Amino acid sequence: MSSTDISKLEYIDAGANLLDSMYQGIYHGKERHDPDLDIVLARAYENGVKRIISMAGTPKECEETLELIERLDKETNQSGDDEKVKVFGTVGVHPTRCAEVFAEPCSSSSGDEDEETHWRPKTEAEQTLIISQMIELINQGKKSGNVVAVGEFGLDYARLQFCPKDIQQLGFRKQLDMAIETQLPLYLHNRDSGDDLYDILLEYKDRLVASQGGEEGNIKGIVHSFDESVEVAMKLMSLGLYIGINGCSLKTPENLEIVAQIPLDKVILETDCPWCDIRPTHAGYEHLQTTFPTKKEKQYNRELAKEFCVKNRTEPSHVAQVAEVIAAVKGLKVADVVAASNRNVHRVFGELEKRR
Repeated sequence: MSSTDISKLEYIDAGANLLDSMYQGIYHGKERHDPDLDIVLARAYENGVKRIISMAGTPKECEETLELIERLDKETNQSGDDEKVKVFGTVGVHPTRCAEVFAEPCSSSSGDEDEETHWRPKTEAEQTLIISQMIELINQGKKSGNVVAVGEFGLDYARLQFCPKDIQQLGFRKQLDMAIETQLPLYLHNRDSGDDLYDILLEYKDRLVASQGGEEGNIKGIVHSFDESVEVAMKLMSLGLYIGINGCSLKTPENLEIVAQIPLDKVILETDCPWCDIRPTHAGYEHLQTTFPTKKEKQYNRELAKEFCVKNRTEPSHVAQVAEVIAAVKGLKVADVVAASNRNVHRVFGELEKRR
């Protein structure tokens, strides 16, 4: 690793996907190396990452995320070693997964196998059962401090092939009701859907604010992996929401201009790992101070992992790079960006401490 000494700073990666198969050594269905999540988390801590929020996208993934977190907590408690990253989770359904959770496919009247899949909502009783099961999971996770938000949920109009708008909006509304009942912050997904996301949130704003404690009339939540216009950002921030920035937010000169205009007191650092790496072809790349030597996944193994990351596979330790790009485009010190992001994370998600 080449850098200014990033380990002297304390980071929070507010958006990771630790369940992803890449951390089990599987890429596009092919096994390339042994699982190395333990090494990835150890590297994160060594590079100053003290806390991670890991997202989930289906009820099953939510259960698996909490099982992973509980296992990590148990290992920490048994070893008596507190020098490890603390991982927290979310419970919710990703918009592209709403069809498989809240709906069922309709049989085609034409019988054409190539015809686009159509979906109809599950019965109200079935939807209520799904939500109640997630609420039970949330309540279980809140007792230990491990569940910190509802999500990742929202709208995604860029990938309607996975779930149509009407089913996405149904799932979004159901989960907003769930957030109100559980009094949790929102971990929001938005792709090409900013206006509808804003309109629905505005409709729910008073109930959300009341459930979350009514802090200055603002909704507590983050719009994750933001890559839309500054106008959409301003609308969402007007509701009180914070803006999650990762490598996917820093690809183009236009992206950088938008990030420069987002107030620092609304910025939250995340990686969306193992996705959203900052590549040499991206506009943000020229601002990197920290680099990580890499090997292709076919060449990588646990022994090499002591010195190398996997090429194009992002890790929580790479959150330093996101901070460096933001600092450069805003003309700020990296330490000031990191400190501001940490304050913002705590404003949204609370203390991020385990309850034993």
